[in-house]
Amino acid sequence: MKVLDLYSGLGGFSEAFVQDPNYEVIRIENNPLLAGVPHTIPADIFDLDPNDFADADLILASPPCTEFSLGYAGPRGRAYRAGIRGDDYKPDMSLVQEAIRWKNIIKPKFFLMENVNGSQRYFRKLRLHPIMIHGSFVFYGDFPLFDMPPGWVHNKETSKKTGVKGQDTWSSDPLRANKKGKLPLELSQQIKMTFQGQPTLGDWI
Repeated sequence: MKVLDLYSGLGGFSEAFVQDPNYEVIRIENNPLLAGVPHTIPADIFDLDPNDFADADLILASPPCTEFSLGYAGPRGRAYRAGIRGDDYKPDMSLVQEAIRWKNIIKPKFFLMENVNGSQRYFRKLRLHPIMIHGSFVFYGDFPLFDMPPGWVHNKETSKKTGVKGQDTWSSDPLRANKKGKLPLELSQQIKMTFQGQPTLGDWI
């Protein structure tokens, strides 16, 4: 099975697949500081041809959440403080739209896009509706439902409740957004467990 991980960052979304030799994983990330992450093609997605990846069975996509998060330093946070809210705020949707374009061209068995809760208002305008939500993670696309172990809490949330250090880093860290946005391995593992051996309509034709 071939897995294509778009906007892969530090690779958290696809890490469980990378650790399984039965999967071939290709990650695409435009940040040159992350070129050394295994299986990463360091490139701007707009410079690539999706037809070159037409044999992908699963597309994972995690467009940067900064446009949708109400984080203090992010575009939406700044706009909110300036009184620009709701439909008056116009986030850049180009990366989301490009991921959808790749999905429509490649036509993989499964497509799974992840973002923050603040994305829902804007994703709906592209006819993307949440399929499931796990804590701060919202999932869109066409995929089998999966669950997390009972009592599982993302480590950023855990740090607020127990004082355990989470994924946050100093604001001067050039990879701060990537580290904060990295999907935890437990989440990737649950996705892989659900996807492996999952039949599709095509398997019965």
